Amino acid sequence: MNLLRAYLFLSFLITLSSCKSGDKENDEKNNGGTNTESYYVFTDIKDVFGFYGQNRYSYCPSLIKEGDGTVHMFFCGNPNQGVMVDNIYHIRINPDGTQTEAKSVLQPGKPGSWDDHHTCDPSVIAGEFNMGGQSYKYAMFFLTNKYGVYYNEIGVAFSNQLDADAWIKYPDLVVEKTWSSEGDQNLGNGNKSWGVGQPSVLSLDSKGKVLLTYTIGDISGTRIVWTQVDMSNMSAYSPAMVTTMVKSGLKNLDNTGSDYTCNSDFAVSPGDDIIVMVRPVQPNPGDYPSYLNVSLEVDYMKFSDFLASSGQWTPMLRITPSETKFPRNHNAGIERDEYGRIASWKNPVIYYTVSKAAPDVNASSGQHAEWTYHIYKGNVSGK
Repeated sequence: MNLLRAYLFLSFLITLSSCKSGDKENDEKNNGGTNTESYYVFTDIKDVFGFYGQNRYSYCPSLIKEGDGTVHMFFCGNPNQGVMVDNIYHIRINPDGTQTEAKSVLQPGKPGSWDDHHTCDPSVIAGEFNMGGQSYKYAMFFLTNKYGVYYNEIGVAFSNQLDADAWIKYPDLVVEKTWSSEGDQNLGNGNKSWGVGQPSVLSLDSKGKVLLTYTIGDISGTRIVWTQVDMSNMSAYSPAMVTTMVKSGLKNLDNTGSDYTCNSDFAVSPGDDIIVMVRPVQPNPGDYPSYLNVSLEVDYMKFSDFLASSGQWTPMLRITPSETKFPRNHNAGIERDEYGRIASWKNPVIYYTVSKAAPDVNASSGQHAEWTYHIYKGNVSGK
């Protein structure tokens, strides 16, 4: 998410979430009496990337794995040391483990544009897309915002190569804020609505139809929604109606109640009718950086139930500091193929962002937690 407004976003989540607590009887029923987490472990943890030794961050990984084992990783980073302005970067991880240099492939627009402040939270998908008479193989959805406002919105860019030096932006937003009035939506007590962002996209037909999920934070609360849109001809593009994602089965950090949803990535196994999600677990801790999650969770459910807004999520495991050796674990992505599919849904590869916490970091200049944002990965495996 946008780093400069992360703390206020946390306050907003705590204030507006309608699922800070849950009904014990319903929680036990949703769990089905089975502790699925006990069957899985998080193994083979490796450091993937970081701007080490610099006042720069790398976070929010989005992954595409090719058939030969090559992995393309897109992520958020800042080009200038000490300046928190998000660009989207790309590296190619070769099958032998070597990597290309990180390069910025999507940047904020010119001053006064709808994306002149940040571009972040990439999600890349393959298909058959057309914009302005030009055909493209890949679409990158991203969070963006402009100077002078607090809220986020969503844009999309196109390319015919995953390792392109630059992606071509669609000239307009594809998902706008949920309120019609100009400017920020005030929530009282100094809080403002976060807007829309954190997209994750799956292909529905290996062509132009995609399933787009994203986070909404507004006066009605915080939640993940999804919509099916046709990107095959952007001159005819129009946003579709959204559906709030089912959250049954999701529990908070100490398993005492239900959890709300935000900032999640998804992958599907169509032959098994399974969708897999990696998500942050709430609530956040009280010490600095209080705007980052301690743990992540990998969950799954039937894809047909997901689309029908029925059924419930089943937890596979939680990724916690005891496994990662870092006090904060956040902003994760699932290794997928170019259409958002996963080869083995029972063994997903999770890329995630780590951060140090107080007293090793603080809010003083040069000591920000952001400068310790690095990307790691690990494998989910059955015991």
